[in-house]
Amino acid sequence: MKSHPAAARLREVLFEQEDAAQRLALCRMTTGAAVVRTVWHLPPGDFLAEYADMLNKAGTEAGKRRRKALDPVVYEGLRVVAAASTAAWALGSDHPAVKVAANGSFALLQRYVVAFHEDLWSYNSHLNVFLGALSLTRPVDDSVPVSSADRSTSALLAALQAYYACMYLQSGISKFVGAGWKWTEGSALHGAWGELGTRLGKYFAAERPELPPVLSKATVAYELAFAPLLLLAWHRRSLLGLSSAAFHGAVKATLDISFWHLSWFSAPLFVVPTSVARPVAEAMWTSRKSKLLGGLITTAGAVAAAAPLLKSLRKNRSRG
Repeated sequence: MKSHPAAARLREVLFEQEDAAQRLALCRMTTGAAVVRTVWHLPPGDFLAEYADMLNKAGTEAGKRRRKALDPVVYEGLRVVAAASTAAWALGSDHPAVKVAANGSFALLQRYVVAFHEDLWSYNSHLNVFLGALSLTRPVDDSVPVSSADRSTSALLAALQAYYACMYLQSGISKFVGAGWKWTEGSALHGAWGELGTRLGKYFAAERPELPPVLSKATVAYELAFAPLLLLAWHRRSLLGLSSAAFHGAVKATLDISFWHLSWFSAPLFVVPTSVARPVAEAMWTSRKSKLLGGLITTAGAVAAAAPLLKSLRKNRSRG
């Protein structure tokens, strides 16, 4: 008895992605690079400590919560641990201590920075999800044939792809929840181009007033349709991935708002062909030379990340 086409398609997406192991290997390296980049660009510990002290002195009204700041040395130490352990994990280290250090330190940093002030929030919370989920997998090595289609590996890749698609769905729904159909009229986009836009965005706001209504409707339609299209046009998912990168490239070009992390993940999740993913995944973790190179890169990254920590230590000593 033949199964229903929809059921067969769902089974294929969930359990029969033959390149799942290789895509997850690329996702692991992408996640590691994204986390290290995020940690590198976090505010320095001295700034957060001084800012917290300033806000606490200014917030004398009743009911104002007191902001707690980590000691700059502790904070910078967390940054070093997060950068070094995540880099080591991304380059193939599967030791439980490395995984715990990477997930724990990055989660603490995200929680601290986001909770530091009620006006601060993060576009990067999905990195915690990807880091935690991918920590459940093992890298491709000689004991795991790269051609094998493992159901659990495929299911994990499908979960990450669904999570990616749901971010678009959530964004589209939130526009209606926050502004209703008025968002599609284009006034919000026109104002953003005029006030916050790049030179190109300001040109569109001043010279092409017909674009905001059209592009606002197209944006909502794209965000709401991404997840359904992923299922309906599964064998064309690489085109959806490319459209995602192009979409965020257009946002960057006109509004100077960078969703770089989504553009990065569109490649390993959807775009990169198996013929490219397989040799990259194999070379990364089956070669002794690559493991040695990975260790050297991790060490160099840890030394570079330690610079703010050393600065804080010197400052504390000079104060003492």
